[in-house]
Amino acid sequence: MLVYIINKDSKPLMPTSPRKARLLLKEGKAKIHKYEPFTIQLIYGSYGYRQSVTLGLDSGSKNVGLAAVTEQGKVLYLAEVELRQDIKENLATRSMMRRDRRKRKTRYRKPRFLNRKKAKGWLPPSIRSRIESHVKLVTDVTKILPVKNIVVEVGLFDVQALMNPNIEGKEYQNGILKGYDSVKEYIKVRDKYLCHYKDLRSDILCSKKLEIDHMIPTSKGGTDRPTNLVCSCAAHNRIKSNMSYEEFTSKRLPKIESFKETVFMNVVKSHLVSLLAKLRPVSITYGYLTTLKRKEFGLEKNHTDDAIAITNIRPKEYIGNSYQIKQVRKKKRSLHQMTPFSSKKGNPNSIRLKKNTKVVIVRKLKWCLRDKVRVGNQVGFISGFALPNFDVVDINGNIIRLLGRKSDEVSAKNTQLICRNNNWQCCFNVA
Repeated sequence: MLVYIINKDSKPLMPTSPRKARLLLKEGKAKIHKYEPFTIQLIYGSYGYRQSVTLGLDSGSKNVGLAAVTEQGKVLYLAEVELRQDIKENLATRSMMRRDRRKRKTRYRKPRFLNRKKAKGWLPPSIRSRIESHVKLVTDVTKILPVKNIVVEVGLFDVQALMNPNIEGKEYQNGILKGYDSVKEYIKVRDKYLCHYKDLRSDILCSKKLEIDHMIPTSKGGTDRPTNLVCSCAAHNRIKSNMSYEEFTSKRLPKIESFKETVFMNVVKSHLVSLLAKLRPVSITYGYLTTLKRKEFGLEKNHTDDAIAITNIRPKEYIGNSYQIKQVRKKKRSLHQMTPFSSKKGNPNSIRLKKNTKVVIVRKLKWCLRDKVRVGNQVGFISGFALPNFDVVDINGNIIRLLGRKSDEVSAKNTQLICRNNNWQCCFNVA
């Protein structure tokens, strides 16, 4: 276990032991800089002795692995990070809310039609969010450790070759839509102009009008790829709405090819590497090399061990801290509820739900969403308010309750604040 140190000028030094950090704080020679990860700042000037530290980054669209290793093989920092996957869904919800508000007598942002030009280097919001998250994670490590260079694992994937391993030559120009005027025409011809749900939901009478339906709704992460589209009549499509395939048909969803992660990995080299190069010198490696190094070092297959293998330094001593980090949404920023409260009067004043409140005052103390708190001998995060009680969950989303209590809510008097959080939940484990 280590405590990270920065000097008076906010430059990172080599980490120290908890005992020495405790003495520095007690003698007034240092102050607490932040709690996650726990870092102290020296009050007096000190340049200190710095070793060369290499940071390995196992990039990914869902999970990220980070490992900081010295040239002597001492592992100073480990982290496995879970990124947000709801960016696309939130943008779709925001669009629906804006359209809905324009129909009511509530204030709204007027539609804009002259901002359709995409800037140079534009990326889809979901990919841009992941790229920015990678940069922030690396930046945070460089602020607490003297990182000299960064090693990133990248990869280039041929999507058409993944679908057809034998593809070659001019076949790349002949996709499945060749000869069709539109995707809708291809789907209808492929499904022989028959409703996909006719036999699955025989209790609904088919209409004559044919439409195209997403088996996985776009509001739940579905794409416009032909494998996710089926021919459906208007009656079935209207009743299905944004229900999942399992909810509507009571059948398992057919296998659907998804290349979201593949697309992200293809942009890592061109976008992420150039951004990280502004922080420290960056070198790249590839997946097959990581696999060879992991087997050579005798490491397990997980994100943190992959990050160690990416550094190309054999780990000899685990003296640092290991963290489980999860990226979350701080709160809903919508000004109005899209669906009014279920009451006779509705929600005429567009009042927020109490559980969507950002800050409350309980027992003369301020409590915020995502605050890290201690409940008994358990550590969790505030996920909502049911005044004067809280909803507390662990980093995996499991509800935390007091022993012997059947209620899911925890009172403020039984809750102890550890630290404030923003969009990152951090759980500490001794490496």
